[in-house]
Amino acid sequence: MIQFKKTIMRYLLSTSKLLTILVLIFQTNSVMAHASLVKSDPPRRASLSVPPKQIQLWFNEKIEASYASVTVLDAKKNPITDKNPEVVADDPKSVVLSLPQIETGSYTVKYRVMSVDGHVIESSFDFNVKNKM
Repeated sequence: MIQFKKTIMRYLLSTSKLLTILVLIFQTNSVMAHASLVKSDPPRRASLSVPPKQIQLWFNEKIEASYASVTVLDAKKNPITDKNPEVVADDPKSVVLSLPQIETGSYTVKYRVMSVDGHVIESSFDFNVKNKM
């Protein structure tokens, strides 16, 4: 009978350890979830023959568009517009920044957004506008 109780106790202890590990794994995944850039137009490292009229960014989850910041810098790291990005009405995961007419050269898109869970994400990427041939 004592052996049976020890076996039951070991089983319960092993089961509780396994459940604890599973709970920690699932909690970590939900805590680590936050918005990330999944697509951009123009894309990262694009080499364009026609200058873009706008920058559009798509994220994997809803963002707080009123806190979004998108800046486009020229090769000398000067901003080329002072406009703010606009919310895409039918897509709460996307923002658009209208651009003035831009010349050939290298450009950097810097963005900073806050996902609806409060995480702030910021990064940048480059694209080029090449001479027409």
